[in-house]
Amino acid sequence: MDPLIRRIDVLALAASYGVELGPALTALGKLYLDVEERNARNTAELALPCHRGCDACCHDSVFLTPLEFLAAWDHLQAGVDDAVLADIVRQGRAIYAQHRELILALDAPLGAGETDHFAIAKQLHFRCPLLDGEGTCRVYPARELYARLFGASFNEDGGVYGCSLVGAHLAGRVVTLLRVRAVARELRGQPLCDRRQVYPYFIEALYGDPARPDRIFRPVA
Repeated sequence: MDPLIRRIDVLALAASYGVELGPALTALGKLYLDVEERNARNTAELALPCHRGCDACCHDSVFLTPLEFLAAWDHLQAGVDDAVLADIVRQGRAIYAQHRELILALDAPLGAGETDHFAIAKQLHFRCPLLDGEGTCRVYPARELYARLFGASFNEDGGVYGCSLVGAHLAGRVVTLLRVRAVARELRGQPLCDRRQVYPYFIEALYGDPARPDRIFRPVA
């Protein structure tokens, strides 16, 4: 069998690290729902430029935790055929190879005065391999927390955490939005949420040569 169309048993993978995935995903879903409801209230009157098929937010690196990746990958595997899955894996691995140095730097210790790796993330630009040909996210119902906050929250500098379209749309307006880092902290108490990486990293961990599923949960040594 082509290793690029190997289906991953995410339940077994999580269990191999002592995590019962079902309850963990239930708790994650509750957090997602809470964020969606608060975002809906905060942005109801803002007429944000976000709409189905717009992929402006999917050309920047968006972090996700191992737990979120397992949720998204399980959703993806249930919704695409082998050929599509293999193509996504090829794209993800190609992106990883192209940006390997920056992607691995996301696991490096923080420097003096740093509180996150956003400075590195700002240098990472690629089209998310989980987009289809029309720019639609294939895992939208299971997308990660930062994707849900993108364009609808403030960063730590008081600016909008989002693309230039949203920034221009909200320029000069007084708005109430969630604080991205405060919401992200709500994930820390859940299993498999002690680090964040990008989709290409996790895809390489599962399908690389050699495959190293353990890298989903632990940084590269």
